[in-house]
Amino acid sequence: MTTQWRYREFLDRLGIGVIIAIAVFSLALLVLPSVVVVMISFDTRAFISFPPQGFTLRWYQEVFNHPVLVGAMWTSFKVGVVVTLACIAFGVPTALACARGELRGRTALSIYVIAPHMVPGIVLGVAVLFTGALVGIGPSIWLQAVTLSVFVLAVMVRTVTSRLQRLDPALEQAAANLGATPFQAFRTITLPLLMPAILAGSVFTFVEGFDNLSVTIFTHGFRDRPLPIELLAIVQQTSSPMVAALSGVQILLAILAMITLSLSVGLDGVND
Repeated sequence: MTTQWRYREFLDRLGIGVIIAIAVFSLALLVLPSVVVVMISFDTRAFISFPPQGFTLRWYQEVFNHPVLVGAMWTSFKVGVVVTLACIAFGVPTALACARGELRGRTALSIYVIAPHMVPGIVLGVAVLFTGALVGIGPSIWLQAVTLSVFVLAVMVRTVTSRLQRLDPALEQAAANLGATPFQAFRTITLPLLMPAILAGSVFTFVEGFDNLSVTIFTHGFRDRPLPIELLAIVQQTSSPMVAALSGVQILLAILAMITLSLSVGLDGVND
């Protein structure tokens, strides 16, 4: 019995050790390249090299003094906002219908919403591009925004649905017993409790709308090129540290979005 217990204890420790090792390796694989890029963005040399030999903000100044890049940032920001608003407008009602409604085929609706997100972005982008050409709709900022909204709608739906499944329906029933209409119960009880999930879904959808490349490369407007497309073009044309500075700006935006989410609702407030 003692030998068997020791063997199980050894397996448990081995499993925990392997999981920790994989987690550390995965974290290093994700974080270290970003750290290297940020360090390169402050290098004084006019070409990409590591380790940096000095410290300068020159490349960040060039990014924000570059009219094309500033215009691309503004385009990506507009797309991100449109995608976020569209996902809120369509995702929250869809989540309510799937989680609380008595609609026949709720499972089919849920699968229908999730399906575009399961398709590779490049496949969706090509499909939209060819379909748009058949009906006379060319690439534009609006086609890009609509396609990205369809692509990431599942994120909002799943985030809000997960929150709804953890809410006690008795709260809404109590409001109804006290004379509240369904709309009043939703506005005063359900919606405030859903706000953490809606905010979390908004952050994720905005970042995806701002930074997506696989869908954007086939649907963006040629006059309003978003930031990922401009970054790809710059990488192909030059080895200036300005590329690293532009990547640093995107990393900073993602970090600020997560900090904002953490300070407003807490990262654990989404599923509580």
